[in-house]
Amino acid sequence: MENTRTFSDKFFLVLKGLVMGAANKVPGVSGGVVAFVAGFYEEFIYSLQKVNGKAFKLLVSGRFKSFYTYVNGRFLGLLFSGMIISYFSISKLLDYLIKHYELYVWSVFFGMIIASIYSIGKEFKDWKITTYLALCIGTLIGISISFLDPATENDNLLFVFFCGIISVSGMTLPGFSGSFILILLGNYVLLLVDSVNALFDTFYEIFSGDFSFTSNLERIKMLKVLAVFTLGSVVGLVTFSHILNYILKHYKSISLASILGFIVGSLGVVWPWKNTDFKTDDAGVLMQDTNGKHIIENYERYLPALNTESAIAVSYVILGIIIVLALEYYGHKTRQSKRIFGLVGKNIDYSFSRTYFKNKFKVEALRDASYVNFDIATISAFENSVKLTPHLKGLNVTIPYKETIIPYLDALSPDAQRIGAVNTIKIDKSGKYIGHNTDFYGFKKVLQPYLQTAHSKALIFGTGGASKAVAFALEELGISYQLVSRLASNSATLTYKTLSEEDIKSHLILINCTPLGTHPNTDVCPDIPYNSITKTHVLFDLIYNPEKTKFLALGEKQNATIINGLKMLEYQAEKAWEIWNT
Repeated sequence: MENTRTFSDKFFLVLKGLVMGAANKVPGVSGGVVAFVAGFYEEFIYSLQKVNGKAFKLLVSGRFKSFYTYVNGRFLGLLFSGMIISYFSISKLLDYLIKHYELYVWSVFFGMIIASIYSIGKEFKDWKITTYLALCIGTLIGISISFLDPATENDNLLFVFFCGIISVSGMTLPGFSGSFILILLGNYVLLLVDSVNALFDTFYEIFSGDFSFTSNLERIKMLKVLAVFTLGSVVGLVTFSHILNYILKHYKSISLASILGFIVGSLGVVWPWKNTDFKTDDAGVLMQDTNGKHIIENYERYLPALNTESAIAVSYVILGIIIVLALEYYGHKTRQSKRIFGLVGKNIDYSFSRTYFKNKFKVEALRDASYVNFDIATISAFENSVKLTPHLKGLNVTIPYKETIIPYLDALSPDAQRIGAVNTIKIDKSGKYIGHNTDFYGFKKVLQPYLQTAHSKALIFGTGGASKAVAFALEELGISYQLVSRLASNSATLTYKTLSEEDIKSHLILINCTPLGTHPNTDVCPDIPYNSITKTHVLFDLIYNPEKTKFLALGEKQNATIINGLKMLEYQAEKAWEIWNT
């Protein structure tokens, strides 16, 4: 998946991290909304949930490269790099702007949230009673949170750990502002101002060669608070991501409707026209943080007056709307101008498909299209790696995943359903993965010109996904068949041990659907009585590399008609291309 990201993809991913980090720090704004509108929310959640027991084992065992790949390290690394840079740069600029131009900053955010609601709602199509109900509940929760009264500051480390878990929800759950939740919990200043300043001052002193902070009990206390808060945030990120990954996987429509509701509810928090209420002590004196700034307690909202200031604020609301719509337009244009296709399989460096489609794209000047191999060790990597690839439009599937991939798909075409195997996947506009089978089409189209009246019975060697497509094609051609396997089963009544010369003589079409004879192991072939083959026989080997397998060579020696799998692959590839583009 990583090699499908261009330099511009990586650069913009860092930029998205910058925006997400800035949004996370502003009370009322959710970094999750940025991820959602920018189109990388699901990849973000899927990547976070890969931080699990298996990842920990890879890390402990020193398999750092495997760990990095397993957790989608490049994606997370670039994104979090942007957030960290933002925290010490853009977020500082936002602090300044909010201090001097508060109304206008909130107006821009308000406009951006409105546009986000429009953008997400426009793409959501699965409206029904349950999703409308989820939308209403999410909205009510979001509005309710925005009007809660904040608690008092609490530096108990267990409570700080809890704050870390809860506050990070703004990053994983669009519509929930983590920093606003910290205000409600009473610890915004402690955790996002005082403790961060303590860390900054500590680094400054260390680089200056000053280690006096080690005897500063208040500084050590703040660093402990920050460490526990960070640990809680990591636990929260991983925990929330696992929960959200499960929910998105099993209740996607309801989840998306709820998220949309949360975002609608967050409008109450980012309402531009409000007065800031600051904390006071028992004597009524305004309280200050370690930087001498007044501590925010809550906001008092009011309706705007008809004056110049309000008119300017409305123009900033419109600017916020334009920013998000422009980003959405750019994202849509980028998705349209880049299409990635690929092959899913195991040990597929030899792959026909990649070479075929690369040549096709070159000849037909399809500059927006590219084709890559997804060589995965286990089928579970399809969900956790392949599906996260940006701009993915279609896939081919080869050995050994033509059957095991089915549970990971959203739907099957009628042909794939009947065959029980998939070799082509279309990703439709809604993001659904639809399984198709074009193997049977390619096989049928190649075999038909060779058929004569005598060719009424066939033997199929192998019982995998390819053999199912071949069997389906034979049924459509009115040819009876028997499956041959190493062990007898319900589908294969014949085995290589029980296969007789008479069986070969009475079945004039012999089809190899096993990998036996594939490069580089070219000296093997199905164990059958080749001396019973005649010039009337047709031998079809689905293997194309080498061009003439040992199976075909032994058939040719008996003067039989031989066909390799190359032309079949070309036909099925063109059929796959047709499916991807309709």
